[in-house]
Amino acid sequence: MDRIAVKISYIKEQISSIRELLKEKNKDEILADTWLLKGLKYSLQTAVEAMIDIIYHISAKHFNKAAEDAREGLSILLEHSVIDENSYTIYSSMIGFRNRVVHGYQQVTPERVYEIASKELVDFERFIEQILKFLRRE
Repeated sequence: MDRIAVKISYIKEQISSIRELLKEKNKDEILADTWLLKGLKYSLQTAVEAMIDIIYHISAKHFNKAAEDAREGLSILLEHSVIDENSYTIYSSMIGFRNRVVHGYQQVTPERVYEIASKELVDFERFIEQILKFLRRE
């Protein structure tokens, strides 16, 4: 299976799992359960990492540019109209969240993790749509 398709499938799986959790548990239950919070962080983190893998892959394979970091990869996608300015800002923020989770757990509050999980999953879906739209053009 194509590398991008595998990564997209993984992102969709994480989104689905998070939505299922949000249906089963309310905010207070999630915030009170450290293991649920760790699972949410992990799902969000790895979904962003899958996005980053897609960003690197498209930058290298379609534009012959090896990005030094994820934001440079985003810039390459922006430069080639794969994403727009607003999406660049949103995805850059998502990468920042991932970096804070990986490099400094104390910087991401449980409330912020819940907020992302409950209100911002659509950003992953928008990313997938933009990537698929680009691939159809290719």
